Amino acid sequence: MTYVDDTNTRQAADAASKFVNWYYSQINEGKGVSQSYVTNNDTYKNAGHPPADICVNGLVCPTPEDWEKILAQQREAPKATNDKKHVSYVVDTFDAHVINADYRFGATQNLIDIHGPNDGVRMMIMVNVSGTVYFGVSKRSNEEYSVKQHFNDVFILVPNWDSLAKQSKYGKRFLIASQTYRAY
Repeated sequence: MTYVDDTNTRQAADAASKFVNWYYSQINEGKGVSQSYVTNNDTYKNAGHPPADICVNGLVCPTPEDWEKILAQQREAPKATNDKKHVSYVVDTFDAHVINADYRFGATQNLIDIHGPNDGVRMMIMVNVSGTVYFGVSKRSNEEYSVKQHFNDVFILVPNWDSLAKQSKYGKRFLIASQTYRAY
């Protein structure tokens, strides 16, 4: 039996947990998420990375800002009989898998030298999120909601080299390179 170091697996699960908590809190609070995409990151843009791929219910969403407009439209549509406007994404489960433990696109040579492919830093991660989106008043307060839909979000996350270079504990460690969202 071959021993496999599970550092990357543990780091991917931890990164996914932090990302999912942050991302859906931002959406539920009506805050922006566009800065968490490679499209809006100068390091990736300067390195020639293509814009983030965003697909919403089978349709291409050209930019992260366009995705934010869709989210804003969800919040503006009156959904409950009491005319309270609210959208709440409730995550039921998520899963993370390391796609590439040695991701290097846009990394400085210094970061490549410091972080090896087994230290859980230079990873490309796939995060699969499933949950329910409630339109109307918050489900958590046991108030009325008029529509609920299940959703599935699949993200491809890549390292945020800017955050790593600054050794910041508070910056987003990963950015979104791809997102496929489906509500059903």
